[in-house]
Amino acid sequence: MAQLTFNMAVMESLADHRNLLLTKFFLLASFVGQVEGYILVVTLIYVMFDKTLAVRLAVLVLLTMCLNHVLKIIIKNPRPFIHEGTYLQKWAVSRENAKALATEYSTPSGHAMSGSAFYSYLYAFVEYPFVRIIAVLAILATGFSRPYLGVHYPGDVLIGWVIGLLVAFVAIKRADKISDGWNKLSYKHQVAIVVASSVILWLATIAINGWRIDGQPRAFLGYAGFLTGIVIGRPIELSTVDFDPRSSKPLAKMLRFAMSVAMVLVALLVLDKVFRAIAGDFSVLGYMLQYIRYTIAGVISIFVAPLLFTKLRLAETNTMGPAEAASRLHLVL
Repeated sequence: MAQLTFNMAVMESLADHRNLLLTKFFLLASFVGQVEGYILVVTLIYVMFDKTLAVRLAVLVLLTMCLNHVLKIIIKNPRPFIHEGTYLQKWAVSRENAKALATEYSTPSGHAMSGSAFYSYLYAFVEYPFVRIIAVLAILATGFSRPYLGVHYPGDVLIGWVIGLLVAFVAIKRADKISDGWNKLSYKHQVAIVVASSVILWLATIAINGWRIDGQPRAFLGYAGFLTGIVIGRPIELSTVDFDPRSSKPLAKMLRFAMSVAMVLVALLVLDKVFRAIAGDFSVLGYMLQYIRYTIAGVISIFVAPLLFTKLRLAETNTMGPAEAASRLHLVL
């Protein structure tokens, strides 16, 4: 597909008029729209407030991120400054982040697309005014951060916002019907569907990319892997642990949050080092290990951490009979 002719003059002007304070603010806003940022928000909701809402938000944002990468590969629009070879000078991001971003296309903005979907859904289902204000500000700040930092055109953000809002609208209107249909499937079928879908979608994007594996964003299989981990771990947590996120005192809740985030991030870091010693990033085995790495992290976040909470008496469990527990061995969305 031909390169979209977005206005480079705007990008040049933004790059020439940055200041330290704004750059720090927009780097923080950009972090909110990254995987790590969503891990923090979803984990907070999951361990303190509402497990079902947290799972739905996680599934929504992961599916939106996967869709975003598919669209990027189809559209194939280079990021700003990439064609000039000056992205390290023009982009206000870390060198490591720049190297990762340089392997991805620009349109639509993943931050804008996933942020508008995620925080619109949160806005719709949480009635507290403070949370709703934060949700709106997060959508705007995350989107505005990308052109300011030089990694996306304003057009990328506008397109991302529109698609993300459409995804959120469908999710809001059809969430219960989608959940009912999904929960009619057996646990084995749910796991098989998410694994098969991940593989098929990965192969499809390779085909779209001219059968080149080295140009595939590694983050794509990370999102699919985390989603697989949720599908695997959620039913097990419900049937064997089923902790109550509203139980215990505020200090215990804060400890649960800190422990869960730490366990997931440590697992991701350790597995990254181990797997990179086994295979290169842009190899078939490397991509498979990336998928497995995030699948393990998903299981830890959704099941292993809650199991530890109850063992350490940082959370209480919901009481149910054996028949009800057995009936919940599927992903309740």
